[in-house]
Amino acid sequence: MLCGTAAEHVRRCESAKVSSMEIGLGRGAGFQPAQVPGTFFRGEKRYLVPFSSVAVFLISAAALGLELVLVRALSIGHWHHLAFLVISTALLGFGAGGTFVSIGSAALAVRRDKAMWFFAAGLGVSVPVVFWASQRLPLDELLLIWDWRQPVYLFGYYLLCFVPFFFAGLFISLAFTAFSAASHRLYFFNMAGSGAGVAVFLVLMYGNPPERLLLLVSSMAFASAALLAPAVARHLTSATVLAAIAVVSAFGLWRPLELEVKINENKALAYYRALPDAETLAVCYSPLARLDCITAPAIRHFPGLGIGYSGRLPPQVLVIADADGVSAVNSFSELGDVACYDNMTSALAYHLAPRAGACVVGSGGGSDVCQALACGAEHVLAVEIDPRMISLVRDRLARFSSGIYDRSDVDIVVADGRSFLQSSAGGFDVIAVSMLDTFSAAAAGFRALNESHLYTVESVELALSRLAEDGILSITRLLKVPPTDAVKILATVAEALERRGVRHPARHVIMVRNWATATIVASPRPFEQSRIEKARRFAAERLFDIVHLPGVKLSQVNRFHVLEEPLYYQAAQRMLSGDRKAFYRDYAYNVVPATDDRPYFFDFFRWRAVPHMIRTMSGRWLAYSQWGYLVLAATLIQAVLAAAVLIFLPLLITSPLKAAAGPRLPHLAYFGLVGLAYMFVEMGFIQKLTLLIGHPIFGVAVALSGFLVFSGFGSLVAGKLSLGLRPAAVVWLGVGATIAIGVVEILVLNSFFSGFVGLGRPVRITLAFAFAALPAFFMGMPFPTALLHLGRSSPALVPWAWAVNGCAGVTAAVLGVMLAMSFGFTALILIALACYLTGAMIMSIL
Repeated sequence: MLCGTAAEHVRRCESAKVSSMEIGLGRGAGFQPAQVPGTFFRGEKRYLVPFSSVAVFLISAAALGLELVLVRALSIGHWHHLAFLVISTALLGFGAGGTFVSIGSAALAVRRDKAMWFFAAGLGVSVPVVFWASQRLPLDELLLIWDWRQPVYLFGYYLLCFVPFFFAGLFISLAFTAFSAASHRLYFFNMAGSGAGVAVFLVLMYGNPPERLLLLVSSMAFASAALLAPAVARHLTSATVLAAIAVVSAFGLWRPLELEVKINENKALAYYRALPDAETLAVCYSPLARLDCITAPAIRHFPGLGIGYSGRLPPQVLVIADADGVSAVNSFSELGDVACYDNMTSALAYHLAPRAGACVVGSGGGSDVCQALACGAEHVLAVEIDPRMISLVRDRLARFSSGIYDRSDVDIVVADGRSFLQSSAGGFDVIAVSMLDTFSAAAAGFRALNESHLYTVESVELALSRLAEDGILSITRLLKVPPTDAVKILATVAEALERRGVRHPARHVIMVRNWATATIVASPRPFEQSRIEKARRFAAERLFDIVHLPGVKLSQVNRFHVLEEPLYYQAAQRMLSGDRKAFYRDYAYNVVPATDDRPYFFDFFRWRAVPHMIRTMSGRWLAYSQWGYLVLAATLIQAVLAAAVLIFLPLLITSPLKAAAGPRLPHLAYFGLVGLAYMFVEMGFIQKLTLLIGHPIFGVAVALSGFLVFSGFGSLVAGKLSLGLRPAAVVWLGVGATIAIGVVEILVLNSFFSGFVGLGRPVRITLAFAFAALPAFFMGMPFPTALLHLGRSSPALVPWAWAVNGCAGVTAAVLGVMLAMSFGFTALILIALACYLTGAMIMSIL
């Protein structure tokens, strides 16, 4: 039958929300930021222009920096799922640049130097202009299915973001077309610049708002144009400098056109800013999140406070991450002032383990630390990934927060929660995992695309192993209709217990709920009768509903916050018994536990449930379908259509391509497969290496830098090898080594991961860099080698091959996530290696 009726991961960077899917420009597969060789040609003479290499480097870094900054800005103003819009648009812009150069190759050939200057300057002008224009569009993703204008606004975002990447794509394609004989050198400067762009812009995100970084991107593009201007005309250097001054003045100094991230009105920051007498005390920036510190007399943030509580509530200041993740800082004179936290479902663990030594994962502004202390914990270890959050509470809010993070019974660890659990010796009486995400995006299903390694079976199993013998793991989730999060985390806990050898997990789990939250507590040992009775009294005194308790009867549930049917009780009964697999199959939503290889806890969408929803809910079905996944599917369709138009249409309408010698279809297949393969390998290894390093920002920076820089070195070596070997032999060398290294690294990571994570972070960073650099070196060979060969045999096809490769990247950016969600990142890497193998076989016949 079908049953009816989601913490900010810092990720992802998503948080830097550069996460495993944020793989834009300059990836060795060919969708690289702009590149120019070290030589220019004018007439019959050949001139070496030293500054050209600098221009390549700057454009490459600027283009990748733009992608990172736009992802960060849209995460603040909207939600992290719009990272797909940036990545897809970036890659589409590069592919479209190749198509345009293909069509206009004859005209561009005679104006090459001027065109390249113009494209660089165009990038510099367009970056702030299009961002300013995009922030004037009243886009609200939560209204996409209700307001017909919202898809138009979303398409407007798509077109505006497309423009600067189109200029970069034009620059790149023209450079590769004009200097295809130097493709290996082009590739190296591109990748080196891209790798530097990742590192530089991630560092600059500490303390700098996206608006300021956009002007830096623009300035780098203008610097490149100024370096290229002398090859065209002397006066263009002055014109370029004046244009740069005008743009920076208009958007940065005097700011008649102010760059500002517009906050969606449905995000928490917009609501709290609108409260009477609201005041912003501080704003902090980092790749993890923008933190807004807000105060207002009317602020009351106690999610899930029991309906029976009538006591005092302490004054609060809120710290809001990326405009939506709310964390409260409480002001109190004594612990009795925060007694309200004893009337939340998350207080259950401290009643079952009095005078506990507690570990709070995701401590934020300190509310969960207040709860632990108010409920009798003797000592609290607070784990928080963002050091700026700790600094705000300790410094800016030191007096208001009553020194919560400076107490003798509170210790601070700045670390990712999963990484801390991996390296901790354990022995905790209580491990409490906070509600680390917010309701608005989760309710709309937008968090479906977010990875979270804290809510996987392996993470819960790890947390259980870090408890004392009779310790308690407590996980609290927001309740949503229809039931999803709480049901899935219960299934995750049950499977983690079974992996630890527990035959009857029902005896190890207690679950209670109220009107807004549900708390699951689990122990390595079966709960004793005394603890069961304590849990029963805890729930009854606070008017909480029991969902599961060893020995609970149907008549004892669904008493205070009454549902039409005891859905949570029914789900718990089936999942904590041998009927779990059947429940997964029958349930309307995907509640199969997430794993480290498929870390999409918030993915609840099921295709086969859609017909049932359409039949039973009529026009309301989309609102209940967890439609973040549907947005991803629609983006894939859009990407495929755009790629088809960019690839096949020029073949039908342009005479240069029609007249080009050589087979076109095999080249299309080769460059498309290489584009897919590079992106898939990069996505898979970024996810695995981020988990190894244990920090989303360090993970993305190390993995991306390793891939980009060493792909560039691989390209240089391939250029040397091409002097004595056939192109197919060089391609086979790169592909064969990539496949062998990829398979070995997957086996090593899967087999020895637990040993690696016990090492110090510097060692893990070194290991991760090596894991990325080894395959990347050989992955840098197939694309430039084939491009060099194509430039010799069919030069008219070079920009088209660039477009094919870039459009494959448009598709891969979305398709890779869908494959990872369905089959896992290991399977994604294996699919990539198969694409490389097929491409090498095609190259053998070219």
